[in-house]
Order: sequence, then C-alpha cells, then structure tokens
Amino acid sequence: MAIIPVRELAKYGIITDMDPYDLPKEAWSFGVNVRFRNGKVSRAPVFRNVGNLSGSPRYVFSSNPASGLDFIFINYLTGELKRWQNGAETDYSITGFTPAATEVTHTSCSLGGVVYSNRADRVPWSFGPTDSRFQALANWSSTWRAQLLRTCGGALVALNVTKAGVTFPTMVKTSSIPLSGTVPVSWDQTLPNTLATENILADMQGQIIDANNFGNALAIYGLNETWLMTPDGSTQIYNYRQLPFKKGALNANCSVQIDGKHLVFGPDDIWTHDGYSETSLCNGTVRDFIFQNLNLSKANRCFVAHNVKLKEVHFCYVSADRGVSFTDQNQGCNRQAVYNYGNASPTWTFDDLPMVYAADNANLDTTLTYATVTETYASIGSTYADQDDGFKRTLCYVGSTWAPNNLTASLYAFDLYGPGSSVVFPVDTNATRPLQLEKDGIDLDGIGVDLRGYKSVIALYPQARLELTAQPLVFTMGSCDYFGGPIIYDTTQTYDGQALYKLDYRSAGRALGMKISYADYAAFTLTGIDYELDATGER
Repeated sequence: MAIIPVRELAKYGIITDMDPYDLPKEAWSFGVNVRFRNGKVSRAPVFRNVGNLSGSPRYVFSSNPASGLDFIFINYLTGELKRWQNGAETDYSITGFTPAATEVTHTSCSLGGVVYSNRADRVPWSFGPTDSRFQALANWSSTWRAQLLRTCGGALVALNVTKAGVTFPTMVKTSSIPLSGTVPVSWDQTLPNTLATENILADMQGQIIDANNFGNALAIYGLNETWLMTPDGSTQIYNYRQLPFKKGALNANCSVQIDGKHLVFGPDDIWTHDGYSETSLCNGTVRDFIFQNLNLSKANRCFVAHNVKLKEVHFCYVSADRGVSFTDQNQGCNRQAVYNYGNASPTWTFDDLPMVYAADNANLDTTLTYATVTETYASIGSTYADQDDGFKRTLCYVGSTWAPNNLTASLYAFDLYGPGSSVVFPVDTNATRPLQLEKDGIDLDGIGVDLRGYKSVIALYPQARLELTAQPLVFTMGSCDYFGGPIIYDTTQTYDGQALYKLDYRSAGRALGMKISYADYAAFTLTGIDYELDATGER
C-alpha cells in the first residue's frame, strides 16, 4: 500500500478547458460557489438579503458623499429611480416622471460632487449636493439621448449619441468643465471658450458599446476594437487614438480598471490591456467553458463587478452550463466567472447568481440593537466591532423575482459567512446555492504509484476544518479502467473533521473521479487530501 499526499489544493483553482487527465493533481475540473484563497479551498460568499425591492430592478449604483454612509440608488425597469436607506426605498425620480417599462442601458457617474444617472431612452438626470431628488440635466437638449454617460478630463462625456431622432453610434460629445457642485453650463462645441467638443470616431466599425476611465483618459470600446480618449491641452482638447488590437466589449458596464490596467468582458474572450498591448485572462483555462455556454442573445444582461474586498473581478452573464442552479434564460444573470487576482497566481472559479442585473460596492447601515434584531446568531453576519464601524464597503447586487426558486426582487449583500463577514443581514437561503467541486479524471498512473500495478483507492484522508455546527462535506468517489470510459461513481460518504475523518473506498481502475458537495453556508477550509492506494496486480 502507498499513501499519496496531495497538498496546495487552492493553487490552480478551476480549469475547465483542459482534459481532466492532463490537469495538475492540485487542480479542479469544475466547481461552483467555491473559493481558492490564502492557500485554502473554502466556500464562496453568501447572498445576504438587505431588503426586498418594490419592483423589477435593473441597475444599482452608489455615490460617496463627503461624510456619512454611501447613497445607494436603484434604477427600475419602469424608469423609476429610488434611494435605499435604512431598510426602505424613497423615490428620487425627477418631479412629474411617468413610469414606463423598457429594457434599456443604464450607466452612472459622478463629477465635482454631482451624481449622474443615464438611461438610454431619456435625458440624463443629475443629483447635486443641495438637491432632494434627481433633476433633468440642465443645458442638455431635450431631443438628445446618449447610450453611455462617463467623465474624462473634468468634463461629462456622452457616447453613442442620438440627436432629434438621428443616431450617431460613434459620436463622443463632451461638456464644458463644471464647477464643483454644479452641472456643466454648456454642451455647445461651437463656442471655443466652453471647451465642449463633439467628435465622431469615423474609423470605428459598428457602435460604441462601453467606455470606462483609464487613469486620466477614457477607454472607449466597440465590439472588436478599443480607442483611447486623452485630454491633451491642445486646441482640440482631446486626442483620440485607436489601440493596436482587435478586442472590444460585449456590453455596457463590461470593463473595470485595476492597477493601471483594464479587465474587459469581450464577445469571445475575457482580456486585459495596459493601453499598449493585450492578453487573454482565461484562454486555456475557462474560456471555452464560458463562451460555449454564454447566451449571446442575452448579452445586454452582461456586466462586470469589482469585489474590492476579496480582490476579485466578477464577469456576470446568462449561462446554460450544466451546473447552473437558476436555469431560466429570460431573467437576469445566473452565472458569474470569478477571477481572483489577489492570489500569487490568479485563479478562476464560478458562482450561481440569483437572477441579478447589476452590482456596485457600498457601505450599508448595519447598526442593530437588542430591541431591533430579529435574526438568529447562526444566520446573521459581521461582528460587534462592525456595529461601531459600518463603513466597510460590500459588493451589493440587485436581483429579480423568480418563483421556481422562491426568489423575490431584492438588494443583496455578497458577504463572507463567518470570519471576514462585515454586514449583519441574514443569509438568503433561496439565493445562496450549495458548493459543488469536481476532479473528473485523476490519472492514477501519474501520482507516483508503480505504472504496472492495477490501482485500488482504499481510503481518503481529507485535511479540512469545519465549524462544529456545520453540516459535513459530502465526498463521492468513482473510477474507470480506460480513459475513454465514463467514471462510475460509488456511494457518498461524509466528512466532518471530527469522528468522520477517514473515508473508506474500494474504487479500482486506472482513473479516478471525485466530487465534493457542501449544502451548508458555514465556513470551512480544505487544504489537502491523502490518497491511500493499493496495487492489486501488474501488467
């Protein structure tokens, strides 16, 4: 008999695109709702229910005032815009607004202490320091529309503009430079003293799809190309340069800036660039899995979120892959591919999403008293210290109602359970799905046992820690004699790190398969597995 130790199980994360037999023994061939951080395999964060929403949300964004907690704003399918505060919604739509349900692009930005919300089928709205609700953007023509609203060089930037019913899909229109706390006084490019400009990217193929700040510049994305808009102090105000690669963005809000680079969700790749060269982030690891299962007819649902706290980037989309828990293809995003750039070698994993449409980082009012708390110690999050703090920012999502899984339209906080939790809200057990982890094809001839022997797995010794009240990890083992044959899985066994510390098996063959599931949301860590093998014959 031989005992083969396998350590560093968090080293490679999930690699779906290679043949499982060719994977390093520390890698995983599939998994959802799992993390690979700090050298440990652990459960993904949970969805905590901050509160139920009054309609069908489509976008969420936050603003950071000079003092106090963030303002959290939610855009609805009907066009209404509401602020979430202290567990309740307040209508911040412009006075006299008439709701009308339309699926359109939403963007937001802030400049000089003024917050801007843009919906592609109406004039932009502004919210200044002294406003009690949003206002129609002053000095903007009532006949203009913009697909995107961003900032660059101290000005507002409208992109993919429509004027009086005529669409200019590659137009970039900039405002005058506003004073702090005010909106731009002009968008008239014929008045040089205003510094307002209007430019059409004539060489761009198709339309402008996304744009995002890139240092002091603005990266502008088509479907298969990227331009850089830079304020240069010349009489032209801005310089426009096409970047030397054929890469673009899949949808609005599909790019994020981190450490001097943009990470972009493109139509056929997830990629990054520094303004000069590009590289794929997922080719050879999870690219095929993502784009073979992505529903491109729902590309208008796709978005990217930056989980600053966990050093993750979430690429959210509608998927039909074999592991999705929320299967409807006509709602919000049901899958996110998670890129952990905080690891020494970045890793990939996947999460189930409860039909979400957008996400942003915000701090939440988490102060409770013994008189107001209604949740149990087991389901609530954060610490006593967080009650005094409350300024930590958490990634927040908005999701829709979906009856088959008892989902209700909600504002969610995507937060760790146990150590690292920062908000008090209860776990939404309908939105939080179980962990699944697989190694579908472990080459037993490649882990250090005599090649001539016919192998039998006698036992597994996981190195895992669970909370005392947590449900056990469930292991399922299987094997096959030939690489072309299917893995035949045996009965399940449970591991709790206490009395159930050893798992006995009789899985014989040349290749092995292993599945791990975890129905609980309590914290656990897995760092290694020892395989006890027996060679029963030679060839």
